[in-house]
Amino acid sequence: MVELLKKLFEQRQRDITVILLDDSKPDEDNSYRINPNGLIGLILGISGVFAVIVALLFMLTPIGSLLYSNDDAEIRAQILEVTNRTMALEDSLRQRDLQLQEMKNIIRFSVDTTLTPDERFMSMGDENAPFTSPDILASERMENLEQFSQNEIIFSNIFKATPDFPARYPVKGTLTRRYLPGQDHFGMDIATKDREPVINVADGSVINSSWTINNGYIISVQHSDGLVSTYKHLATVSKREGDLALRGDILGETGNTGVLSTGPHLHFEIWKNGVPQNPEKYLIK
Repeated sequence: MVELLKKLFEQRQRDITVILLDDSKPDEDNSYRINPNGLIGLILGISGVFAVIVALLFMLTPIGSLLYSNDDAEIRAQILEVTNRTMALEDSLRQRDLQLQEMKNIIRFSVDTTLTPDERFMSMGDENAPFTSPDILASERMENLEQFSQNEIIFSNIFKATPDFPARYPVKGTLTRRYLPGQDHFGMDIATKDREPVINVADGSVINSSWTINNGYIISVQHSDGLVSTYKHLATVSKREGDLALRGDILGETGNTGVLSTGPHLHFEIWKNGVPQNPEKYLIK
């Protein structure tokens, strides 16, 4: 066979006569005239058609899926992993959008939070109530006033007399927004420089010293006569709950803290027996 192919290749430029002999029929002479180039072209053509048929079989019939099942499984696994990651990313983005929307709603629609004084402090400033000595007061109300230091209560008489008002402004600055209860603004805003000292307006005791997302650092001081003063948007605080706060003490420093703040300022409130008051009536420049 190899010799035949070799001869055909050597004689490819000339026509060749092929004689077929049948031993059972010696009288018959079957001869054919062929061109080697044409024969080679015919063989290549048949091979190409066969290759196309095989390729179509792999592409259009289950035969191909059987041969490439492993590769397909790996690809499907990769696609599934990418899909899961995409879904997780979409969930994260959705949660982020919800959080941003909540922050926008707070900034656009929320107002400064209000303070409802604790009922346990109401009677402290009642002038008609009989005064109880500090020792008896400490023993009777120790359960409700655990945050206060016993020594501080014993050595203070801050709740005996009416607070000394009017007082000076708690911070140096410019009044930028007044008391507007109709707009749920229960205090006054004083624009200041950053880190200005905030001064306590009257003797009392700190009942709240904390951080809130809306108002930053907050300090509330309980005075006698049922009065409570509140200072918001502080950058730092220098008093803790239970500390005595005398008039003129530094409670902290102004800042631009909390999502409701648009610049360094102090939001100042005064409440009496749970009712908001106009702070300007208690202050003098």
